[in-house]
Amino acid sequence: MRDRVRNYDTLACVAIGGVALALSGCSGPPPAPKSQIVAAAPPRDDGGAAKGGTGGSEHAAALEQLKTSDVTAPWKDRQSSLRVPLPDAKTWVRVKFWGVPSLVGFRYGKQHHAVVGAFTTHVEDNTVPGACTKSFEAWAAPWLETFEVELERSPPEAVAWRPSANDTEAPRIVEIESVFAKTATILARDSYAGAYAAYPVWGKTTCLIVGMAAPSRGEDARAKAVRDRFIKEVLPKVEVLSPIEPKERY
Repeated sequence: MRDRVRNYDTLACVAIGGVALALSGCSGPPPAPKSQIVAAAPPRDDGGAAKGGTGGSEHAAALEQLKTSDVTAPWKDRQSSLRVPLPDAKTWVRVKFWGVPSLVGFRYGKQHHAVVGAFTTHVEDNTVPGACTKSFEAWAAPWLETFEVELERSPPEAVAWRPSANDTEAPRIVEIESVFAKTATILARDSYAGAYAAYPVWGKTTCLIVGMAAPSRGEDARAKAVRDRFIKEVLPKVEVLSPIEPKERY
């Protein structure tokens, strides 16, 4: 796994399906991919700033790689407060989302074949069903409006979740939201498959939000398959390592 915590991303296409993740730049028209697509990791990412990405064979192959690679070697944030398992973990780099304070951000390839981000919100009581999810959706609403995001929502999935493998308390019920989003503005024009989960952690007033988004670029089915894998194999396995909410945002 390679770490580029000191390098910065710029963003323009924001709030993908309520995940409020940022893809820098705007996607161009997707080139027609080759008929035979073989799973392959994208070229090495130096972690530097990047502008958007295009479709075509490289994007399709990267999505296939995310569909099929082992989910291993969980990534930590800079403050070692949480751990996120990722498919093809060695290819991701840790980055900063410009303009959106986050605990941590990851991208898959400099062409942004997928992004993952972790954020926090605060509520009066995070044990109230739906409180954390609603707080995040309220936070994301201005981004959705700015980029004229149209959402297609699937029914949420409820999973039993423990903050860590050593946690002995009763599992908490976490809802994972699944969306397909379309943006069509001067700044952004693409479709995205996204998912996010809201975890009640760090006392009674803090919510941890972890979300992902994969741009379609003409590959709706592959992007949705990557999203569905995150719903099943990644978001239910997020671990919290710190007993208190980390102070820094990036």
